[in-house]
Amino acid sequence: FFDLTFSSMKGYGKEGYGKGKGKGEGGGGGGKGKGFDKGGGKGGGKGKGGRAPQFQAVRDITYAGPPGFNRDTLPSNFVGPITWSGKSTERSRDGEEVTGEFPNRGPDCKGTIGDKVEVVVNMSPVDLTSQQRNQYRVDFEPEVELRRRRSYLVQECLKECGQPISYDGDHLVYAANLINGKKEIVQPVQLSVGGDETQLIQVKLKWTAHQKAALNKQTVMFFCTQFKAAMGAQKDRVCIGGDYFNLNQAEQVSEHMCQLAPGLDCTIYTTQCGPVLNTDLMFKHIRTDTVWDLMQQMQRRPNCSNQQLINTFTHKVVMPSYWDPKKSVIIDNIRFDLSSTDKFNCKGEMISYADYIKKKYGVQNHDLNKKQPMLESTSRTERDRDGNFKVTHFIPSLCHLTGSTDEMKADTYRCRELIKKTAVRPAERIQKIQQNIREMLGNRDFAAKLQPWGIRMTPDLLRIQARRLPSPAMRNGQSPIQIKDGSESWDIKFEWPQLVPAKFSKWAILTYNQNEELRYFIDQLFRVGRDLKVTLETPKIFDTKGDNRPKAYMDVLKSQVAKLEPDFLMVVVPRNTDEPYKSVKKFLGHEAGIPSQFVTHQNISKDPLLKATKVLVQMNCKAGGAPWTVDLKFAEPTMIVGLDVHHGGDLEHKGGSVAAFVATMNKECTKYYSRTFVVKARQQILEPNTSDQPGLKKLIKEAMEQFKKANKVAPTQIIVYRDGGSEGELEEIYKYETKQLLQGIKELECKAKLTFFVVLKKIRTRYFMLNPNNDKEVGNPYPGTVVDTAITNNYIPEFYLVCQHVNQGSATPTKYQKIYDDSSLNANTLQMYTWCAAHLYYNWNGTIRTPAVLKYASTLAKFTGQYLRGKEVSAKLHGRLHYL
Repeated sequence: FFDLTFSSMKGYGKEGYGKGKGKGEGGGGGGKGKGFDKGGGKGGGKGKGGRAPQFQAVRDITYAGPPGFNRDTLPSNFVGPITWSGKSTERSRDGEEVTGEFPNRGPDCKGTIGDKVEVVVNMSPVDLTSQQRNQYRVDFEPEVELRRRRSYLVQECLKECGQPISYDGDHLVYAANLINGKKEIVQPVQLSVGGDETQLIQVKLKWTAHQKAALNKQTVMFFCTQFKAAMGAQKDRVCIGGDYFNLNQAEQVSEHMCQLAPGLDCTIYTTQCGPVLNTDLMFKHIRTDTVWDLMQQMQRRPNCSNQQLINTFTHKVVMPSYWDPKKSVIIDNIRFDLSSTDKFNCKGEMISYADYIKKKYGVQNHDLNKKQPMLESTSRTERDRDGNFKVTHFIPSLCHLTGSTDEMKADTYRCRELIKKTAVRPAERIQKIQQNIREMLGNRDFAAKLQPWGIRMTPDLLRIQARRLPSPAMRNGQSPIQIKDGSESWDIKFEWPQLVPAKFSKWAILTYNQNEELRYFIDQLFRVGRDLKVTLETPKIFDTKGDNRPKAYMDVLKSQVAKLEPDFLMVVVPRNTDEPYKSVKKFLGHEAGIPSQFVTHQNISKDPLLKATKVLVQMNCKAGGAPWTVDLKFAEPTMIVGLDVHHGGDLEHKGGSVAAFVATMNKECTKYYSRTFVVKARQQILEPNTSDQPGLKKLIKEAMEQFKKANKVAPTQIIVYRDGGSEGELEEIYKYETKQLLQGIKELECKAKLTFFVVLKKIRTRYFMLNPNNDKEVGNPYPGTVVDTAITNNYIPEFYLVCQHVNQGSATPTKYQKIYDDSSLNANTLQMYTWCAAHLYYNWNGTIRTPAVLKYASTLAKFTGQYLRGKEVSAKLHGRLHYL
């Protein structure tokens, strides 16, 4: 694609993007039309030569076009995600019934802009509707909580029914015909509850529905039940945390004492072309050393306490080595008052934990007789004879950790090496996906769970059409920006004038040492500032006299810097650590209202000119400036809003989650209004947990008032991008958050129209570009590749968009689901707004996965939760990107 200049880009016309001749040529000029649908000339011109996708050959791959599914039989409401145990994940507020209906979702999101390309998707067609079923509800008297016991009871009750039976592990039983011709069945079954003791359980089945051979939520729930049973029937796959992995194919990484077991991550979707199975690769990290080895390593360190060990290993998943088949458990505590040599009562006999393992499992381990603390796991379902949840103890030297500890995650070299092994390239990924599907379909145990119910699957991957959206026009403070074709990035040079340069007339520097490196770095800042057109007056420098402790920084900050009341503060620290960063940021943000920039001495001493350029660009943004913009072609006053919630962090208040609200304040999207509030711990819905905090209704009103103050006109169009939710929470978000925003708009007596997108980044869907000259070669899609047909939901308007360039592994698109829209904006406009806004994140000289306003909201929520402990910053900073 040719990157059009800002001045010539007047419209995204259908004829405006011709194909050029030769390498690095192409594109076309814009016409005089407005918006993204009109205008467009036949012009051309030479663009900067870019990189094409790196296509790789694939072997033995079979594709299939979208199946000819009768769309009249598609569900008439939204069928949300179903767990593999057959349970719907959809929720609604206050116990309301989940309807799956979004009456104000607006028109579909099928656009026309861009060049057509062909992609292959990691989805395969599934036939779920060839056979009808009868559904029964099963109850147990007295109630039985353990799933394996319930399964045994159902199996014993129905072992002579003479037809295939499916049980979801909870309260639903499926049969092709009426069981024994009856609608109600009561059968007593003897259940062993330990030793020679048995209990008589009444198994009661009652017919509840006759499910027709139709595509609906009940059919999808049934498929999930059977698919999980089929996955569990395969002897070479082990269930770890609800997902299935093949330990026989695990890759050993001896350097880091671990192995990577491959697995499949599967989801069923109802799409415009019918039901499809979305399959992607996943990997489980399993340590090859034991938990006891890791504990001993920590204990050899000075000042290691028992509490540190508890904090490291609790809530982690471990796999006992002696279980066959392999299973995993969650560790809830470490019992230092117990050891492997202590005895417990086992069926009337006192026996040590170590001897019990030796006797029952035949394990011989030289560490068993050592005095090891015991790992403790509490069952979430099974109870003991006293009615308490059953507690099980495990010996650390026989358990292997799955996943990573925080210390392992902080090892950047280790993470980088493991990513190289898990970041699978497109060709290898789709080959392994199809190979796994073929292995499943060829497995007799797997097929035996699906075939009796008429469920048919195919290993063929879907081949569909996509479009590549044109690159937007960009400019800085002097000229158009040349975008690198293929990577959608651009170079920032020190002679690059800022679009909106800030003025630092009263700024200061707080450092621990005024050495030669710092003085030289300041000189480079002034040199860069002249070219960036950023005005830098001489800063006031405050020194802690070589003391780099957090207390020394805070003492100088409160006693000297605060009296000066600078407009901006640079803080120089020796290295990147949590302190004094947290303390200084909290004081400057919450109490003083001063934007700040931290730099480390070890960074500014290396390549100071380049570092000075990057630092000054970031300082300029925090001070209210902007380095570049794109032409979003707003036809009317438009405000874009990003919403997100952060659940981690160091919060010193009741609750534990922070919601962020960020809104654009001008048509160039270079000014922002940023706010936060606290929600209940782990709560996804953006509802404040106390009445004294602002909610969405108040914030949208304040943002619209700020917009009107800055532009002399209120916004008439508001586009919201909401991150942090899931497909199971769409109805909750629709009923609460859109209602709050609409109420705020109404109370201002404003006629602004609202478009509300839920943005999903953690999805399993991937698509890869086919080489137009050889469909046996695939590569990552170009940035700007959009899919809005075939695999999108049949009810909710949605589209997939890849914005980012990927150097390693496979690109993951972002899904945009439109759950509310009362505007007149068409699909072309909404897709181009989304694509253009991905160019406006000022901490990266390239596109990011989502619109920048959403990334700013994510950054603000995380910053407030982790460093400000949930406290909102001073009102002085609401109009600044102080958290960048």
